[in-house]
Amino acid sequence: MAGVGGSGADKRLLIVGWDGADWDILNDLSARGCLPHISSLIESGARGVLQSVIPSHSWAAWPTFLTGEDPPGHGVFDFVERDPARPGMRLPVTSASIKAPTFLEYLSEAGREVRVGNVPVAYPPIPVNGKMISGVAVPPGGEFVHPLDWAPELERRAPFPVNGLEWMNYEHDPESLLEEARQLIEQRTASFEVLLEGDWDTAACIYVEPDRLQHAFGAYLLPSHPDHEKLAASKLGESLRDVYRLLDACTERLVRAAGPETAVILMSDHGFRPITRQLDLNRLLKHLGFASGARSATATTALRRSSAARLLKRTKVAAPLRRKVKMPSTLDWSRTRAYKATTGGGLSLNLKGREPHGIVEPHDYEKVRSELSAALLEYVDPESGERPIAETFARESLYEGPFLHLAPDLFVKAGELWGMSSSSQGDGLSSYTRWPTGRHRRAGIIVAHGPHVAPGDLGVRHLRDIAPTALAFHGLRAPSSAGSPIQEISGSSGHEVTVSPIRDSRRQSELTNEEQQQITDHLRDLGYIE
Repeated sequence: MAGVGGSGADKRLLIVGWDGADWDILNDLSARGCLPHISSLIESGARGVLQSVIPSHSWAAWPTFLTGEDPPGHGVFDFVERDPARPGMRLPVTSASIKAPTFLEYLSEAGREVRVGNVPVAYPPIPVNGKMISGVAVPPGGEFVHPLDWAPELERRAPFPVNGLEWMNYEHDPESLLEEARQLIEQRTASFEVLLEGDWDTAACIYVEPDRLQHAFGAYLLPSHPDHEKLAASKLGESLRDVYRLLDACTERLVRAAGPETAVILMSDHGFRPITRQLDLNRLLKHLGFASGARSATATTALRRSSAARLLKRTKVAAPLRRKVKMPSTLDWSRTRAYKATTGGGLSLNLKGREPHGIVEPHDYEKVRSELSAALLEYVDPESGERPIAETFARESLYEGPFLHLAPDLFVKAGELWGMSSSSQGDGLSSYTRWPTGRHRRAGIIVAHGPHVAPGDLGVRHLRDIAPTALAFHGLRAPSSAGSPIQEISGSSGHEVTVSPIRDSRRQSELTNEEQQQITDHLRDLGYIE
C-alpha cells in the first residue's frame, strides 16, 4: 500500500454504509438476535449517532459523506438541479454536480489506492486511483465501472446489478420486494468481494437496501410505530428480518475480505422514523393561498401516477413518446408565490429575476417568506386535529457556503408521525398511509472497530466528519473542510500533511437525453421526485 503523507502509511480502512440505518431499528433487531456480527463489532468497538444534513435525503447526504462539506459547500440539495441553459428545466443530479473535491480524489492525488462500491451520486464514475463501481442511479447500458478495462472481469466473475428496489411499485406484492432485496444483497456482496481484492488503502461499499425497505416497511421495523408490535409478529415481519440477517452476514464477509488488521466503519447517511399520515405540501400551498394549480394539474398528476404510465415507460415505444410529449406544469406560475422546490421539505419563493416566471418582488422576499412560515406553522389538519408542520428554517439560519444560493428559501420539518409528500392518497390535504410507513430523520448510525480504534461511546458526530476522518486515518487533511476527524478512529498524530487543492475536476458530466430520462424514471419509482 503505497502513498505519500504523514502517519498511517500501512493502515487500511473499510467503510460499509447501510443507507438509512437507524439505532431504533438496529437495537430491536440486535435484541432479537438478527445481527450477530454487527453486535460483535459494537461490543468490542465504538458506537455513536451520525447526524445527517438538512434536507436529510440521500442525494444531499452522500455528497456530504464524500466531500466533508455541508450542502452549500458541495452544491447538491435535491435529486434534480436547474439546467443553466434552460432555467425552466430540471436535470438529474450526477457526480459532476458535486462542486467540491471528494476524499476519494484527495487520497488518489496522494498516491493512495481506493476501492468504491455503490456510493449514491457517483455516476458517472469518478476517475480515482483504484477501482469504482458507480452507485445509483445508473441508466441501463451506462458505463458505471472505473477503470473501464476492469469492467469485463467484474462482469465475468460477479456481475453488479444496478438500481432496483423501486418499492413504490410493490405495495400489493411485498414478498417480491423482499426477494429482490435478498438477490441484490447477495449479488452486490459478491461484486464487493471482487472489488476488495488486492492492495488498497481505503474502501467504501454501500448497501442501499435498508433505505428502500424502511420506507415501505417502517411499521414492521420501527418499535415507535403504533402498529409495530402486531406487524413485527407477522410472517412478513419475519421475512423482513431475514433480509437483515443476510445483510449482517454479508457485512461480515466484507470485513473478512478486508483482513483482520483493517479498521472498519459502519455508518448511515441518515436515520428513519415512523409515519402514519402524509401531508400533501403542494395542495397545502394552494390551500394557504401561496400557489395556484394549472388547469391541467389534476390530469397531469394522475397521468404521472397511473399504472398505465408506469407500464408504458418500460416499453420500447416509451422513449420516442417521451421525446415528443412533455408533461405540463401543475402550477399556474402567474398566481404562485411559493412552491415545493426539493424533496425533504424544501420550499422556494417564485422570485422575480430568479425564477423563469417569478412574481414575488425582491423587496418583498423576507415579508413573503415570513408569511409563508407563519401560515405553515399555524395550519391545523382538520382530519386529525394536529399540526403537521413542527418547525421551519430559513436557509441562512442553517448554513453558509458558496452554493447557499442553490438551497430552497425555507426548509420544513414534519411533526411526529407525519410525512410530507407531493400527492396525497385521498382527496384532502392529508391522508392515512400504510405505504410508506417510514421517512428519513437526521440521526443516523456510526460503529467503529479495529486495531487502531478506541472503544467506547462516540457520542454525536456529523456525516461531514467521515471524509476528514478517512484522510486523517492516512495522515492527510484537506485544504478546507466543514467536518472534523473523529480521532477515536483516525488517531491523533498532529502531523497530518495538507493535500494540494484539486481545482480541475476530471468527472464526466454529459448524459444523453435518454439517460437523463431513465435516471428520472428510477428516481420517480423510488418516490423521490414527481
